[in-house]
This record gives sequence, structure tokens and C-alpha cells, in this order.
Amino acid sequence: MRCGDSFTCVVEMEVLGEPRPSGGSRHVLLNAICLLTVVFLILFPKGGIKAGGTPLTWAYLLLVGTALPAVVIRLVSLRLAFRPSALVAFGALIPFQMLCLYSIEVNGVGNVGYLFSDLTGFFLLPFLFLLVYPAFLPAIDPLRFRRYFRFCILGAALWGIFLFVWRPLFGFYIEIPLLTVNLGDFGQLEATKHIDRGAFFKLISTYNNGNVYGVATLILFPLYKLWEPSRWKKNVVRFALVLTLSRTVWLGVLIEQFLSSLVSLAAMTRSLPHIDTGAARKRAAGLLLTLAAVFVGFLFSVQSISFLTDSSLGGRQAQFQVFAHPTLLPSLPLNGFAEVMYSSALQLFGVAGLLAILLIVLSPLLLIALFPKLLRAPVNRAAAKGLILYAILAAADGATNLIPVLAFYWFTYMVFLHGSPGEQAGGVMERWSGGESMPGKPADRQTHVSYG
Repeated sequence: MRCGDSFTCVVEMEVLGEPRPSGGSRHVLLNAICLLTVVFLILFPKGGIKAGGTPLTWAYLLLVGTALPAVVIRLVSLRLAFRPSALVAFGALIPFQMLCLYSIEVNGVGNVGYLFSDLTGFFLLPFLFLLVYPAFLPAIDPLRFRRYFRFCILGAALWGIFLFVWRPLFGFYIEIPLLTVNLGDFGQLEATKHIDRGAFFKLISTYNNGNVYGVATLILFPLYKLWEPSRWKKNVVRFALVLTLSRTVWLGVLIEQFLSSLVSLAAMTRSLPHIDTGAARKRAAGLLLTLAAVFVGFLFSVQSISFLTDSSLGGRQAQFQVFAHPTLLPSLPLNGFAEVMYSSALQLFGVAGLLAILLIVLSPLLLIALFPKLLRAPVNRAAAKGLILYAILAAADGATNLIPVLAFYWFTYMVFLHGSPGEQAGGVMERWSGGESMPGKPADRQTHVSYG
């Protein structure tokens, strides 16, 4: 491998026949694991069992179970090079990781389940999505990946809407243990998930909680809008988000629509003096329809409109009292984040923890400033929108420790840095082959791959 300026490297790449649009089909096992993870992570995120109160979901077990083989292959067989942007993103995590380890050592652990959640969400998942998985992305079948992605997002929305109508009509939820609901939560959704809104229950889908479904789906929603050509399917997902009857999710839906309008406005200003009034009318109509959908959500919530201005903020007001008497470093045993991620970071990890969390969620903006070309492609811009949207929602309800929120976040971060799976340069996995062909395969050829 020869490296020149601007992180442009000449690498030896294994060529497995002529490239086709779905290049990842040559790596059957890798694609099968990838697509199975997509199905369980997006469509059945709560399917699994519990061990001592800690949920063990099939999706997370797949991620953890394949982590070691992926790391070994990454170290032994694939080219050890990383984009500077990925190293900066992972570096933004280190201060918070150090504070977690410091808190465990000095203050102990308050809840073992939340310990595993923090270690998974802030150590393992970002390590995999930022440093390990990107090397495998060229081997993914892009068309099939996006098809499964769209199917699972839409399937979760349709199942949620179905249950939203079913529950008030028949008085119970349809639960499939080990699949749509964790075996440990079977038959306990209404008692443990805080989903009652009077005559109606929050839309929970297979996520078993309206806020978790809403926050997690909003992270992926900009990518779904980009990859889904059907307008009615996009509107189904948007309507499902509204039926969560969550103020946080409603705010997220409105902000997402507003951000889309800003992007369109910026595009129109670049085309001055010619303005596409048709596109402007479509964005305005979309914003009005979103507002109308939120109003429908008010009707389903069967509460007075004063619930929007509830002074207790749905019980979250007490979480902000920590700002009056903060500590500098962690002073409490390691525990889980409450709804408001930033106040929880201050309470659990002190001022240093709050700054460390802010560094993580604001790092996409830092990367955009350092590497403006990250926003060159629509898929990178859509992923950036999902990350920024989560940073805003976390001020109300980040669902930080709840599956599958951080898995969605770090996947979206990976797409922000590297683009859509299967569409990276080269089309196949790069190897430390030193120009040596694999047995029975055509000779290698040199390919330039640019990093930055």
C-alpha cells in the first residue's frame, strides 16, 4: 500500500469478477447477518429474553455475538486505515468514556443493567459502527439493504397503527413473545410502559413504548424519506409518529419538517433569480399537513390542551434542579439516564459529564466544519439531519439507555461519515494482500481510494 497526499492511498484490491449493481451479493454470509440484524433491530427491536431484569434482545445479541469475529477480520484481513473524520468522531467519545470508567472505579455501580447499557451504547456500538463496520460496507448489497430498511420502517409503522386501533376496540394488545415483545414483558405492557392516554393508548408498535418508537424512528426518518420513493408510505410513518401521543415526538416531527424546509429554501436561494415555486408550495403543504396531523394527535390524547403547557413537563421538571447545585466530577454510583439526557449527564457525571455528552452530540457539527465535503451527498445530509434531530430531542426525552436508540444513532453516524452501505469506493472489501491473488481468483489490480 502506498499513501500520498490528502490521505489518497494506492491499495491492492481483490477483484471478484465484473462489478454488478448489487456487488454485495458475493458475500452471502455477511449480507445475511447484516439483513437479519436490520430486521431484528428495526422491526423487532424488543424481541428477546431478560436476564436478571436486563433485556437480551436478538438484535443486540447478533451485534455482540458477531463483534469479535468482525474485529478479528478487520485486524487480520482488511486494510488498517481510517478516515480522519471517523477518528475525530471516535475521539469525541473518549472524555465521556473516561468519566464512565472513573465513576465505576470511584463511586461504584448503582444498577448492573444500566452498566451494561452504558458500556454497550458508549463503548461497544460506537467502536463497531465507527471503526469496524465501515471496512465491510463495500461488500453490502446496497439495493437489498435499502429494500429491507424501508420494509422494516414501514412494517413497524403499520403494526403500530394496527395496534393503536385494535387496543381500544378489543381491550388487549396482540403480543408475540420473543418477537414483538420481550418474554419478560409479556402481558405487562399496559402496567409497565406508561402508555395510557385515556380512551387511547400511545402507539407503541414493536418498540413497546411510544417515546422510544418515536425518538428512535425520527433518527432514521430522514434516511427513510431519502430511500423511500413512495409518498404515501412516508406519510404512513409520519402519521404513526404522531399517534405516539408524545409531545417530544410531535416536536421532533415538526422540527424534521422545518429542517427539510430550510434545506429547500437554501437550494432555492442558490438558484436565484429563478425560483421553483412548485417545490416551495410542496414544502409549505407538507408543513401544514404535519401541523394538521399533530392536531389530530391532540384529539386522540383526549386531554385538555393544557397538557402541552404542563408546568411539571410530564414529571421532568425535577430533573432540571440539578443545574442549581452541580458537581465538577461524578459523585454518584453509575446509573441510567433519565428522560432529559443533559440534566442526567450533569447529575450522574458532573459538569465534566455534561460537557462530554455535549461534545458527543455536537460532534457532527464539528465534523461538518472540519470536513465540509461530508455534506456533499444527499445521504450524508439526511444522516446529519437525523443526528442533529436527536441532539435536540435529547433535551426533552433522549431514551438514551433504551433499546434500540443508540444503535440507530451510531448506525446513522456511520452513514453520515461513509455514505449508504454498499456504495463505497471499490465495491469489494480491501485486503492486506500485498498484490497476491486469492487462490482461484483473478489477479489483483490497483485502485485509488481517497480518505478525508
